[in-house]
Amino acid sequence: GTLTKLIRRFDMSSDTESLTIGPKPDDSIHIIHEALRHRKEEIPLSYLMGVSGEAFRFFYNRQQLKKGMHTTFYNPLRAASKALGFEHEMIYDDTFQAAWGRLQNNVQLGKTALIPLSDGCSFLIENDNPNTVVCQNGHRHEFSFDQLREKWQKLEGLLEMGLHGYYQFVLGNRPHRPKEREMALGTFRSASKLMKSRRKIRGCTMGISAYEELISHMQRIIDQQQDIEKRSEIAKWNKKLLLQCLEGRRAAVSYIEIVRKDFEGEELEHLERAVVAYRNVVKLLESLQTIFPSPKSVSAETYSNPTTNHSEGSQLTEQRFILKIPTFGKNWQTQAKQFKLSCKASIKLLKKLVKFEFDGVSALEDVVRVGEKLKM
Repeated sequence: GTLTKLIRRFDMSSDTESLTIGPKPDDSIHIIHEALRHRKEEIPLSYLMGVSGEAFRFFYNRQQLKKGMHTTFYNPLRAASKALGFEHEMIYDDTFQAAWGRLQNNVQLGKTALIPLSDGCSFLIENDNPNTVVCQNGHRHEFSFDQLREKWQKLEGLLEMGLHGYYQFVLGNRPHRPKEREMALGTFRSASKLMKSRRKIRGCTMGISAYEELISHMQRIIDQQQDIEKRSEIAKWNKKLLLQCLEGRRAAVSYIEIVRKDFEGEELEHLERAVVAYRNVVKLLESLQTIFPSPKSVSAETYSNPTTNHSEGSQLTEQRFILKIPTFGKNWQTQAKQFKLSCKASIKLLKKLVKFEFDGVSALEDVVRVGEKLKM
């Protein structure tokens, strides 16, 4: 059988909600960054995060927290490729045989194909051997035709809605390089939509509305003194979701600093306001990492004696440690009180954060307004 050398990259979360959850949008930008580097196109990651819209995203769904992490308004792969002037195509096949044939064909034409795997996401490129496709990022793995059939995720669209099947995002040549200034103005317009739109995407609110949704969700949990399950559910936000947001805003600061050279006069004053606002957002998100209730602080296990047998040494020590906790040491009341205090402090920070997000995006809108005036 044909051997396919593949490299896993950016493992998907093991606690996925469903089997067909696609790659995280920000992970797809890491992949495209790796693919471009392989093609000797040195484009900074924060620049790609900016032009794809990933630097300015925030989605929230109080029923399914993790959904916010995977929801997109723009397909970041299409947005980044289009902004940078690359030919690109999203290819769909309903059978693996057809997808495999097309993959072989694309890489032999020297194109770069990004495909979603069940344990991560990869890009594939040409190899000397016509029967092999090689993935160039990270660790090398070899898969046969059958193994790849198992790994290649069948999705209902790759970072956008689509039919159930096999997807590959193919990056072609770069026939033209758009003007950096025009690219930046386009990015700022997208940032405005991502932050200020009141639309719901797949049940998720976005931007400022999403922050308001998170605040009201927390307020409701405190007011109704909801049970441990509800508390541990919202605590999950202080993990990958908060981190995704933080990495995005750090990229926003870097992106604006990169594009400043293409602006002048009054535009620069507005850009300076935007940088200050996003730096404040970053600081507040970093503070939230320590203040927001964490999954550990509300885990039910700490308060109940585990009954399961753990064969692993490390788990056993943990279990013994839990058994040693005297029942009166940490009771439900203290935990509930602690949770309430954490929530109140977090709500305070989130309200400040919303103000800075609003200031940041308003400053970018002012850059666009002045920029359009100069054009006339």
